[in-house]
Amino acid sequence: MRRAVHVDKSILDKPVTLCICVCIFWLMVVGGCVKYIKYIPDPVRDIDQWVENFAQQKSFSYEYEMVTPFVSVRASGDCLIGIGERLSGKWEREGEVQEFEYVGLGDIEYSKKGNDWEKTVRGEESDLFTQIRRLLSFDDFEYKGSEDGFFYGFRANVPFLAPDRRKEMVGFMRISSSDYLPTFIWAGLPDSSIYWTANVSKYNMGKNIKAPIREYRDYSVAPADTTSGDIRDAVLNRLRLADVHYRVESALGGLRISLGVQYALEDVQMMLSPGGLAAYRVVNEGGDAARTAYLKGDMYKPVFISELLFDESAVRSVVVRFDQRSTPYLELRLHDQMKIPATVAFEINGTLVATAALDTLRMLDRITVYPNMPYREIEILGAYIKQPLGVLKISPAVE
Repeated sequence: MRRAVHVDKSILDKPVTLCICVCIFWLMVVGGCVKYIKYIPDPVRDIDQWVENFAQQKSFSYEYEMVTPFVSVRASGDCLIGIGERLSGKWEREGEVQEFEYVGLGDIEYSKKGNDWEKTVRGEESDLFTQIRRLLSFDDFEYKGSEDGFFYGFRANVPFLAPDRRKEMVGFMRISSSDYLPTFIWAGLPDSSIYWTANVSKYNMGKNIKAPIREYRDYSVAPADTTSGDIRDAVLNRLRLADVHYRVESALGGLRISLGVQYALEDVQMMLSPGGLAAYRVVNEGGDAARTAYLKGDMYKPVFISELLFDESAVRSVVVRFDQRSTPYLELRLHDQMKIPATVAFEINGTLVATAALDTLRMLDRITVYPNMPYREIEILGAYIKQPLGVLKISPAVE
């Protein structure tokens, strides 16, 4: 969405000031995107977007504590959203203290038992991310003030803490005034006899969550069209762009790819989908459209599109970035400057993922796309654009 830029006409009598204002104006519109206009937060209006942005980050670290009449837990860990978590801490019950360490990857959980690791189906012990999302998804937030960030109260839904007193539960949250992400969350009874709390920090710093046991799943990957050429370089480049660790060897008719055990067949099929980009002009009337597409397949969000403007071959580079509000987006840099219409629809891997209103007063060679997805999913979209693939046959490898 574009913001109007208002200039006080009284300054037009002052040539030097006018020159400065013109320079500022062009700095704001360079790139055709409003991310260069200073963001002015509104803690009442923007809180829902800030909470949504939490789930769209790449990673974070945390310290959390839970206290009930029967047990207390203290732990710290790292979360790579969409990949997994690693945490360690202590729980105490009736004077007994026990240390624990968990690694959660996909649907798999590893828990340390002495010097060994035990693998089970993943539970919430290794999924604080889901606990936070559930806690922040139920009620309106009441703005309390802006001391040391933006402070909010809400009605907490944490029935596991005290099922018989769930209606008494209250919650508090602090949002950072620098990146507009949660830094502190507390939920529990008003007298603090029972509570759950998390301090969240170090968003989007480099983290790597690995399985403590080296286990792999093997997949056969081959071109669906037997007349296709060698797929090795393209497939491996796609996996690198998707930030996936792999092993590979040649196999009859294709490749044998080894990935971490947490990657199921549908995950591999998603990562190795054909990909590609198509950018279309958006028109207001259905009669002027070549066809009707639906935003992310939602039949209630039709978009009327006409001619193709460009495809992935026009794109020089693709980068995932965060704007001033910590919202992730794709930045497309084109090989050449192009005159772009007022509204453009972006179809990636055959799905309409976003539309954008652009600056049509000048030629553009850089475009920002906001798919409204978590960082990990946007990263995959970038891989689709950078490295298109032919249609592949993917199946579990036969021993």
